[in-house]
Amino acid sequence: MFPSTNTSVLTSIEKFRDTIQQSDYISRDLSWLKFNERVLNQASKSSLNLFERLRFLAITSSNLDEFFTIRIGSLSNYLDYHKERIDYSGLREIPFRKALLSATQHFFKQQDQCFLKDIEPLFEKNKLKIAKIEDLNPEEHEQVRTYFDRTLYPMLTPMLYDHTHTFPVLIAKTIIFAVITKVVGQEDEDQKKLSFVQIPHNLPRFYTIERGETILFLPIEEIVRIEIKKLYRNVEIESASLFRITRNGDFTLEESDDIESDFVDEIKQKIKNRRLGRVVRMEVEANSSAFMLDMLKKRWEIDDYNIFSTHTLIDFTALWQILRHPDFADKMPTMQSPVLPLGIKREQLNNIFEAIRERDSLLHHPYNNFEPVLQLLEKSAEDPKVLAIKLTIYRLAKNSRVTTALLKAAENGKHVSVLFEIKARFDEENNIREAEKLQRAGCFVIYGIGWLKTHTKLMLIVRNEGNKVVQYAHLASGNYNEDTAKLYTDIGLLTTNEVYTRDISEFFNVITGHSEPQHYQHLITSPRDMRNQLIDLIR
Repeated sequence: MFPSTNTSVLTSIEKFRDTIQQSDYISRDLSWLKFNERVLNQASKSSLNLFERLRFLAITSSNLDEFFTIRIGSLSNYLDYHKERIDYSGLREIPFRKALLSATQHFFKQQDQCFLKDIEPLFEKNKLKIAKIEDLNPEEHEQVRTYFDRTLYPMLTPMLYDHTHTFPVLIAKTIIFAVITKVVGQEDEDQKKLSFVQIPHNLPRFYTIERGETILFLPIEEIVRIEIKKLYRNVEIESASLFRITRNGDFTLEESDDIESDFVDEIKQKIKNRRLGRVVRMEVEANSSAFMLDMLKKRWEIDDYNIFSTHTLIDFTALWQILRHPDFADKMPTMQSPVLPLGIKREQLNNIFEAIRERDSLLHHPYNNFEPVLQLLEKSAEDPKVLAIKLTIYRLAKNSRVTTALLKAAENGKHVSVLFEIKARFDEENNIREAEKLQRAGCFVIYGIGWLKTHTKLMLIVRNEGNKVVQYAHLASGNYNEDTAKLYTDIGLLTTNEVYTRDISEFFNVITGHSEPQHYQHLITSPRDMRNQLIDLIR
């Protein structure tokens, strides 16, 4: 599992492996790497077509980005602040860092080998090529030169770092050139200058060229490389080395009494700080400048464990551009259409309330459509009999129908209560923005519960039906996100069963007010009861 290295390091790794194997517990982080290995195995499967395999390889790359941002980031917090940590593997924080990053180095090499040996050889027969500059003919060269002059050149900014220029803020997960320059004719090492050129991340990663039936995908960094002299007049470029950094994105929050202002402001500040977090990984192209590497390792206080060298494309998430190219739209297997859940007879229901009153409906996504949940919410927003809507939100789709329905409900004078979990990782900014939008519309919004993350997915609709008030509920394992509901496996229940709705109503009273229920009949909640009740159920 660990890469080969010098003898002393190998001896240490053998000791680490022994400790890990003797532990009674499974390391969460090492287990996560094993999970990503299983995803990578899909990319190596000869039974899948090229485009399916490209997709799995791209997924492993985005997975690894998150792994460094959060898991390695969390470990870095312990090391940087000199806090003690014993991993489930039995290793303390410093040896565990070496073991974990050694295992990650090995996985990184497996990714490269998968691309070079299993995937790239299939490009030609599938009418595509990841091109190099030398692959272009004179006419294509002229196209590329024009693209550089008109589009790339105006966006590029060389950023010098020396005793008169502060170190620039380099954006994480962006392809960057480290350029070593010197005055022509001067050989003194002290005369070398280091500067950076960030490749615009709001442009497609590949410049595409159609050559007959084949499509060439030329990485735009290769266009910059061949034209980079235009950015450096009258100086000698000694080297231009590509790299990409990943920063620590893991943060903890201090509990605050003033949840409405201090807590939200703290999260906003943490989001800003995430963009400047410590560097936890540096991906570099092979044979990069040793002078550059030495300077950046000192600057960022990293070592060879944090340096990941590749002979191929940096950042395989770029492969999504190939997968989304219109010429390959029919190459991916089509998704099966969802089927209607038991108890719901039609896709569009004239009366969703009647259908739920008649019988409970179990929804198994993505095999069942998420539409009944959205219809219930949208009909409730318009229905004059509906008095209140209560909902917990963890993640939302872009242009969310959920937010639109809640805004419409508030506009129609209904009471809307929403628990918006703004600590949902990487969705914090979007959730704060959406929560503030609802708050301005008159909804009652709470921003999670202090130091806890609320993963609960519950919706309660209170409807006056003349002789009585009926409560309609949705309990779910998934998010109120109509996009991911088409992909992820989740369970949901639509019900008017009073035993369930009473528990849910009680739960909302707890999270929005100051209620302390003695017990629920069917809900199991954490952190107070879940552990004990799960153990009781097992027994």
